Amino acid sequence: MPNRLKEYFRYLPPGPRDRQWGLYVTAAGYQPVPSGSQYPPKGHPASHSFAWERGRVLDQFGVVYIVHGKGEFESKQTGLCDLDKGDAFLVFPGVWHRYRPVSRIGWEVYWVHFQGEDAQRMQRRGFISPDEAVLKVGMNDAVLDPFIHLLDWLRAEPVGFQQMIASGTMQIIAAMLGAVRNQAAGSHIHDQVRRAKALLEEELDGLPLMEGIASELDMSRAHFFRIFKEHTGLTPYQYHLELKLNRARQMLRNSDLPVKQIARLLGFSNVYHFSKFFKNKTGMAPTPWRNHGFPQALYEVD
Repeated sequence: MPNRLKEYFRYLPPGPRDRQWGLYVTAAGYQPVPSGSQYPPKGHPASHSFAWERGRVLDQFGVVYIVHGKGEFESKQTGLCDLDKGDAFLVFPGVWHRYRPVSRIGWEVYWVHFQGEDAQRMQRRGFISPDEAVLKVGMNDAVLDPFIHLLDWLRAEPVGFQQMIASGTMQIIAAMLGAVRNQAAGSHIHDQVRRAKALLEEELDGLPLMEGIASELDMSRAHFFRIFKEHTGLTPYQYHLELKLNRARQMLRNSDLPVKQIARLLGFSNVYHFSKFFKNKTGMAPTPWRNHGFPQALYEVD
């Protein structure tokens, strides 16, 4: 098995500023385990050490990405799962788990542990779940590159590196979830949805003919609506309205065009309908929004 790099890991005590960021990294590393080697290796804090026989429970989240070799992962929710190159798995606070490489093969993994309100929110909203802890990601540069950058930042410690590695962790999770969704949907479906988005972007001056878009994609209207919503979370009409809203914001912020003209350019029958639409979406009518700047975003409180 390739073993060009030495093991590297680092544990970080988070400060108040790190906790306020929303997600903060508590540890990260790269671990090569040659075939026949002792596992887990020594040198890690007692709070993170474990034996396969008893497993462990952590008070934080974790992501482990296998880039070479094979292994196995087990939790109460998943049962025992075989792991291969390109697989990843998640660990969750308070959830018993255990994992190890296949002894005769070994493995190389990148890993990161993290905590924070953003991580908890992702779990509450179902983006990540102990029931689906093993992710068939595949070998993906969009996942691997942020891991490499994260460890580089840990070594170099540039100003603001705690927030940089936190953002890198979010990028890793997003890339993993995206890779899983893409594989589930299939590359053909992904391309079709991307084409549909492009076609909708071309129709901002009016109401798009969904039957025409579905026909151009060689699918029925019902099938088009179903896969589009599965992929984006929005119906094509909802997505089209969000595009109109974004374009309206750009015009109001970056041009001197009258509101009435903006309404006409975006295909609204009159300025009243445009103003009502804009206020429903932003909480402000177009003119005060333009004069006072867009209001501070209001986030849901879970």
